[in-house]
Amino acid sequence: MKKIALIVLSTIVLFSCKKDSKDEPQTCTTSTATVSGSYKITAVTYKETAASPEIDYMNILFPDPCQRDDIYTFNADGSYQIADVGLVCSPPGNDNGTWALVGNNLQIDGDPVNLESFDCKSWVIVNTDTQVTGDRLKLTLTKQ
Repeated sequence: MKKIALIVLSTIVLFSCKKDSKDEPQTCTTSTATVSGSYKITAVTYKETAASPEIDYMNILFPDPCQRDDIYTFNADGSYQIADVGLVCSPPGNDNGTWALVGNNLQIDGDPVNLESFDCKSWVIVNTDTQVTGDRLKLTLTKQ
């Protein structure tokens, strides 16, 4: 009987602990150390103008399935690598270059890109065309 009571008590204790809420947004500092890591592009959207609807652009920007599973690794030393993993393209789409975090902006191979949001699990970067008002390409990268 004591054994059953102990099992029931253990179960109550285990399930009564405070759950981590996945709905609460995680805030973290945006720095080279926190942004560094391996990511996969999980969403791409595009707006032609500010008044245009946002459309799914993943299959347009990455038409081949072998491009959609690549891993983007941003190293703390300012270098990055793109690894063509999973379904490998022919020829493979491996690449590398440099990146830097400058305030709320990113520079990838010297080109500025806006870092719209970062929650330590994913980041959203936005590239806008300065020649077309409202033109906006948004990529979501999720930490692997």
